[in-house]
Amino acid sequence: IQDDPSVGLTAAGVRTIAFMVPILYLWLTTNTHWTCLLAMALLVFSGAFVNPDTGAINPNAVWQASMGHFVVITVIAYMILNVALKENGVIDKIAMWFVTRKFVQGKPYAFMAMFFAANIIIGFFVDNISLAVIFIGIAEVLCRNIGLKKGDQMYTVLMLGTLWGNCLLSICSPIAHALPNIIMGMVETATEGALTISYAQWMGFGVIYSIIIFVLMMVVIRIWNPDTSAFKNYDVEAIKAEAKPLGKNGIFTAVIFIIIVFFVLAPSIAKDINPFFGFLNQCGVVVPALLGIVVLAITQFDGKHVLDVPSAFKQVNMPPVIFAGVVSAFAGPLAANANTGISVWLGNVLRPTLGSMNPTVAVIIMIALAIVMTNFLSNTVTQALFFSIGVVILQGSTISLAAFGLIIAIASGMATITPSAAVPSPFFFGPGHLTMKPTLKPNLLFVIICFVVCAFIGLPLANAMIG
Repeated sequence: IQDDPSVGLTAAGVRTIAFMVPILYLWLTTNTHWTCLLAMALLVFSGAFVNPDTGAINPNAVWQASMGHFVVITVIAYMILNVALKENGVIDKIAMWFVTRKFVQGKPYAFMAMFFAANIIIGFFVDNISLAVIFIGIAEVLCRNIGLKKGDQMYTVLMLGTLWGNCLLSICSPIAHALPNIIMGMVETATEGALTISYAQWMGFGVIYSIIIFVLMMVVIRIWNPDTSAFKNYDVEAIKAEAKPLGKNGIFTAVIFIIIVFFVLAPSIAKDINPFFGFLNQCGVVVPALLGIVVLAITQFDGKHVLDVPSAFKQVNMPPVIFAGVVSAFAGPLAANANTGISVWLGNVLRPTLGSMNPTVAVIIMIALAIVMTNFLSNTVTQALFFSIGVVILQGSTISLAAFGLIIAIASGMATITPSAAVPSPFFFGPGHLTMKPTLKPNLLFVIICFVVCAFIGLPLANAMIG
């Protein structure tokens, strides 16, 4: 196997694939909890990670590539910040501001547009699960005030639009979201550091892309044309009167978070203009978050700490964190890794079919397949699988691997059709806020539109901005 160039696989590569296939099956059919721990152990046995000097198996390299990967500490840090934003009332205050503007009175579509805009904007900085819980709660309160109940068309639209925004924003912003950080790491690993995607680049593309999808989302809802007659009961002033003012802890948390976001985005934009920002850019995007957590932890108002760190740690959802680390660890053996030869083998297998195909056409086909796959299987597994294929077929093409990574992450996040398609989906379908039958047609229309935008607008835009 090792000496056969027509195959390309090494013995370590064969073992890696033999371990990875059942792990993928377990991820898709059971859970990502203990299966991730099993995956790390099997990576040690695979021989994909060895000491470069002695050739001996190097288990420390596995721990470094998984739980030591930057995506792990990044997701943990921003999850803790999300706890501070949530518990100090910042998210609720911002969301309620959007839906209590005077111009929404008596205008149901203006109200829905503002509610969905709040969901998307806040979601740029908040993890998906927290956002789903918060906005489902806000939507339930608003629906009670309007007089809507489960099954009513406007109730369904509010919940489905919230789910659409949740899935969309998870890939349009790298802040507090695992998928973009995973693909950033995979791009860097696959190109041995030659290509990187900064937070500012991802956010720049994400803002433009999310605005396009938001407008088209509202078009789909207008075509849907739900019964909004109950909206006459909505009283903006009454909702305003019930809203609690933001306390000192909330105001301080909001200010610190704005400062954190500034120092996350500014260094990558101004790194070549100012040496200080160049230094901060080298420090990465996690340091501002870590320092912000420290400031929130040591600051008190009226004898109460702004952030109770031990309590916040208890609210960190560890399975997705570990999952992100393990998927990142698999990126090395799947990419251009001489220890495994998997990328060479994939090239030998795929080039006869895809090698003669126009690269743009091949990418569009992969976008379509990724959107289909992600609506039934894991979005993280989907993006990892198709990115590994893209590494092989895009060698020497005019499509940047960084741009392709971003686009395949976008496609992998369009998971809204089935109750198990995305991590937040059970929060919507489980309690009966949404059911399959009334949402199938608008969901299919939305996903088709997302595919068209992703393939024919997003791909060239990403290639121009990041490539």
